[in-house]
Amino acid sequence: MTTVAPARPAAGRPPAAAGPWARTPWWGRALAIFAASRVVTTVLYLWVGTQGTNASRAGPHPDLVTLATAWDGQWYWYVAVHGYPSVLPLTSSGAVDTNQWAFLPLYPYLVKALSLGVTAAWPPVAVLVSLAAGFAAAVLLSLLLRPHLGGRADFAVAVFAFSPLAFVLQAAYAESLGLALLLAALCLVDRRRYGWAVPVVVALAFTRPEALPFALAVGVHLLLRIRAARAGRDVLPRRELVGGVVLTAVSVVAGLAWTWIAAAATGVPDAYVRTEAAWRALWMGDVGFSVVTPWFFAAHFWAALLVGDPAAAIVGAVLLLLLLGGFAVFLCTPAARRLGALNRLWAASYLLYLLGVFFPQSSLFRLLMPLAPLAGALVPRRRPGRAALLIVSVALQGLWLWCTYGPFQVYWSVP
Repeated sequence: MTTVAPARPAAGRPPAAAGPWARTPWWGRALAIFAASRVVTTVLYLWVGTQGTNASRAGPHPDLVTLATAWDGQWYWYVAVHGYPSVLPLTSSGAVDTNQWAFLPLYPYLVKALSLGVTAAWPPVAVLVSLAAGFAAAVLLSLLLRPHLGGRADFAVAVFAFSPLAFVLQAAYAESLGLALLLAALCLVDRRRYGWAVPVVVALAFTRPEALPFALAVGVHLLLRIRAARAGRDVLPRRELVGGVVLTAVSVVAGLAWTWIAAAATGVPDAYVRTEAAWRALWMGDVGFSVVTPWFFAAHFWAALLVGDPAAAIVGAVLLLLLLGGFAVFLCTPAARRLGALNRLWAASYLLYLLGVFFPQSSLFRLLMPLAPLAGALVPRRRPGRAALLIVSVALQGLWLWCTYGPFQVYWSVP
């Protein structure tokens, strides 16, 4: 009796006996995961709304849209209505005060256009834009990671969608739109379509301040390709070389453009930098803008709460260096290396950028969201580990929401 082997399934199609989830296209799975996460986050929002008091940021018993448009959402709404000042506001000491120039224009003006200029319509439309961009970001994250992780990219999307800070993805913040643009640009560069990434990065530069670290990541990635091509390990066509150089240059110019626009509009050459310094002045006083040192100031501040002031400077510096060293080691682990050179270069470049220009405070966790590709390195092999990771993430998301919008407001609760 002759045994006939079954026909090989068509490429890209699961066997007919596969379950509904396996038969769902990869992009459909990403959309379903993000949709499920939005149900969880909405329930958490509604729950924390019941915890509101007169001392809360949004007051007692706020509705869902009110919660979603608090904090920076109010700034973006203000930008959409009033634009940017031609004269920088000053504090009583003569320093530049907090103002709209710290917030990039694409997100608030896009929402304004979609709300047809109706001021009262801006908040709900902003939430819908953030939600739509969040869905796009989930699909693009899966698209970025699938060549490196295969089916495990689905769980990486879940880590991203259910993360402790995932509630920002449906708030009136520019994070969702910025992530969608960033992940689209990374997908294009990963597939060596440098020219197509140029308009995406220009849009990103006016949404979130991430074009400069993107330029660094692409530039180093291109140099690695040049070296590999000379050693015979890669093929680098002239078209791709020129496209990579152009993309890097455009990213640098786009990343600096907002500072030039602010200078031209106000007549103050460093208007944008002085505006950013106004936020750190709330912590450090009017010391102006500086690089790297604010991280040691913050490390000293938080360490003083743990060990007292005499030893705080040393303990804080040691903890900061350990964190940075731990991140560097993490990028060298096999789990991170599976993500490919570009994703690791982006993570390193973005962290260097934060070290250079950012003052670490409660918003630091939100500003780590562009490291979303690293979610692919956090996929446990076994189901119990995956379930535990998601449970912990959702619990932390509920805790962070409660601290942000719950029955009190303190300086470390700003998202």
